[in-house]
Amino acid sequence: MTRRKRSTTIVKAFVSRSLIFALSAGAVHAADVPSPQPAPPSPGPEAPPHWYVRLGVLGGLDQSWSSLFAQQVAGVVVPGIGLVPVSGFGPQVSLVGRGATYSSVFTASFQAGYFFTPNWSLEVAGAVPLWLTIKITGFSAAPPFSGAVLSKLLPGAIPITGVYHFTQFGALQPYLGGGIVPSFEFAVQDGFNTGGYFKPTVGLVAQAGADYMFSRNWGAFLDVKKLFIWSTGTSTGFDFGPPIGTIPGAATIKTTFQPWLFSTGVTYRF
Repeated sequence: MTRRKRSTTIVKAFVSRSLIFALSAGAVHAADVPSPQPAPPSPGPEAPPHWYVRLGVLGGLDQSWSSLFAQQVAGVVVPGIGLVPVSGFGPQVSLVGRGATYSSVFTASFQAGYFFTPNWSLEVAGAVPLWLTIKITGFSAAPPFSGAVLSKLLPGAIPITGVYHFTQFGALQPYLGGGIVPSFEFAVQDGFNTGGYFKPTVGLVAQAGADYMFSRNWGAFLDVKKLFIWSTGTSTGFDFGPPIGTIPGAATIKTTFQPWLFSTGVTYRF
């Protein structure tokens, strides 16, 4: 009986130690297995571009009204020739019934802007300057006759606008804007009026258009601007042509200049 009890005790001890070894080995094996790595966070949405440029072509359609003022012209009678103008005199008076037109232009345009928010941007626009021809209108029995070129103007104008972009229509993104347009002259060529000069001024501009984005960066645009500029030009002489030539005389042209500017081309955002 004692011998059987000792055998049972030995078996129990062996089983107990085997179980402890198995549990220990399992624990070691479990410690050796690497724990799964957490999944990397999904990337957030890509930030929209902040800058944009537009390059295209522009057509400027003249819409203006001008008032003309000039000194009276004094002359002397030359036998065999008649009355020859020699100089302007007195104050400038309004040339009633007379006006002026400015030619339309077609040129290359560029615009650049910065998005402060996905909807609001500040934009600056410009174009390659071209000469504008200023012609006098209205009947007169003395020079300058209707259709005569008063002068040619190489103007500069820089529309600066705050623009709101509508982004809820997908690829089509209309916009509206408004702001100021500093304007100035690069040069003036003489016509009937000589010694011309146009004062710098600041006008207003209204803007509407749309971008159609083919991708995040590239698109096409259509833009329309209406300018409101009040300009004043002066001159110091009158050119009557040969054989009289140029005589001294003051003149002024005051113009309410309201052209339409239509442009279209390519948009790039970055």
